[in-house]
Amino acid sequence: MKKLYRGFCKLEEIISCVFFFSMVLLVFLSAIARLIQHPLAWSIDVSQLLLAWTAFLGADVAFRRGKLVGLDLLTRKMPHRVQDGLTLVIQVLILIAFIIFIIFGFRLSADSWKRAFQTLPISYSYVTLSLPVSSVFMTVTAILKIRETVKRLTGRGAAGMEGGNA
Repeated sequence: MKKLYRGFCKLEEIISCVFFFSMVLLVFLSAIARLIQHPLAWSIDVSQLLLAWTAFLGADVAFRRGKLVGLDLLTRKMPHRVQDGLTLVIQVLILIAFIIFIIFGFRLSADSWKRAFQTLPISYSYVTLSLPVSSVFMTVTAILKIRETVKRLTGRGAAGMEGGNA
């Protein structure tokens, strides 16, 4: 199961990188096309789609690696056990937020199914689906992080998740 999860994590990173590179390339080509008086009207819609997926998939990668913005100014001087206790509370709150994002994100996607892009013949739901789908992935990450924090609090080991960070 761990090997499957590591493979999924690697695939998520590759997709994020490909989407980001594609988005940057598309915006650059669009600017060049506009400069030579041949604008690519569809490029903004495709870029918006790629941006949404890149941002949310990338958020899961950052969350898994412990690279999201954090503020430890007040907690870094506290004992490790207190830090872990606060970390656990925050991780549970984050998990609750992801569950809310999943529920309301899928509702939003269903509600926007009939809405189309201005220049593409596809539903705008493909953009709005990026939040709940990525939230499902981040929920898995949050559960694994909570499990690792509980292990540290109960003294049953401090082995980190993928990448060495819990």
